[in-house]
Amino acid sequence: MSSISICGVACTASILVLSACTYSQINPQRAQEQIRENNGYYELGDVAPGTAKLIVRSRNMRYPVHYSVSTSPQACKDFESVGNVAFFGQGVVYPWISRATRMGSGDSQPYRVYEVKQPGQPIQLRAVGTWTTGADGGYRSGQCGPLVVRYTPLADHAYTAEFVWQGDNSCHLELMDASVPDAPQPLPSTAVPNCQ
Repeated sequence: MSSISICGVACTASILVLSACTYSQINPQRAQEQIRENNGYYELGDVAPGTAKLIVRSRNMRYPVHYSVSTSPQACKDFESVGNVAFFGQGVVYPWISRATRMGSGDSQPYRVYEVKQPGQPIQLRAVGTWTTGADGGYRSGQCGPLVVRYTPLADHAYTAEFVWQGDNSCHLELMDASVPDAPQPLPSTAVPNCQ
């Protein structure tokens, strides 16, 4: 076996060994900081008086999730786009991997901020994830959702909505009151069925 092929095998093996460890295991303090920088954590403590804030994001997969919000009293009406988000692995995988994952992601951001100008009124939050794969020698695509919930934001509060991928066709939405960023609490919400 030539020295080039021996080096190739050794290099490949070392990459596989390194990839078995997560970035959070190697550098936990910097990993935690990267997570906070990329999930809206620092936005949560900055709510303009008399308003509310909603941070939308996703978890587990790099596929885009589109969020929209409606203040209409009618179910499933008048949604306005908040934008696309995607999980790029910041704080979990090595930084160069998360940067490479983010390249070519279009207009998806790690998180988006929605300012609630009139808290105390119910809003509807809609999230739809879309996925594509080239696995098994063919191209497949699909979506998870739409998931739609209704809740009433309170003045001077901050909230997070996290679209959690559990597989291509499995997902759920976690809504939290994150007014105390280090101690978020589950937020009561009502599912709005049959929204497309």
